[in-house]
Amino acid sequence: MQLKINPQVYEDLLEIKNYIAEDSEEQSTKVVRSILEAMERLLIFPQSGNKLSNKLHFAVKYRYVIVFSYGIIYYVERDSVIVTNVLHLARDFSAINFFE
Repeated sequence: MQLKINPQVYEDLLEIKNYIAEDSEEQSTKVVRSILEAMERLLIFPQSGNKLSNKLHFAVKYRYVIVFSYGIIYYVERDSVIVTNVLHLARDFSAINFFE
């Protein structure tokens, strides 16, 4: 398995880090590190995430895992885990275009 990360994810992680760093630089580093470690674990357990279809109530190929208050959105394709977004759980996931 190989991990492929959409460029949007790097922007998401930077926003998360900057937001949390307003209160605690140490906590912001901890959260981002935990998110990155969770992405790496997906290479070993790619089907471990919840099906996003259950949360959205329409069929999509995506799954998600939760780290702190953030959802790592990904899908598995052949020999790859493709991470597309990292979102705060308060966000409306149905607003994302999953059909591109």
